[in-house]
Amino acid sequence: MKALAFWLAGFVVVFGGLALIIDAVRATERVFVVVDSSFPMTGVWDQVANELDRLDDERYTEYALATEKNSIHTWAPDLDLAGVNPFAPCDFDEIEDYPEVEEADTLILITTNGSCDTGTLTEPWNITLLGL
Repeated sequence: MKALAFWLAGFVVVFGGLALIIDAVRATERVFVVVDSSFPMTGVWDQVANELDRLDDERYTEYALATEKNSIHTWAPDLDLAGVNPFAPCDFDEIEDYPEVEEADTLILITTNGSCDTGTLTEPWNITLLGL
């Protein structure tokens, strides 16, 4: 019985240490999310919070958040769009100028049909369309 206790303790120490090392070494993924905050988003604005909550559930990931009008927050473990309301027309021409675009591993744009033209965005953008 004593041998089993020593074996079990060694097993826990070895695999626990391995788990800690893997956790410390694992690379963090960076996701940059841009939310369209223009007039056409008014009808689907309540869906934006759900989409952001779904996105920020990933482990080992940090997020930067912006609208097409301004930056909301830089790299953080959660997405927080508090205090933003849809207003004015949209223009996606300047979202690729944010410094987070170069730093991010994944680029996500949240918009809706009938908002701005997304044809000007280059290939790496993942576009999420919210519907009515």
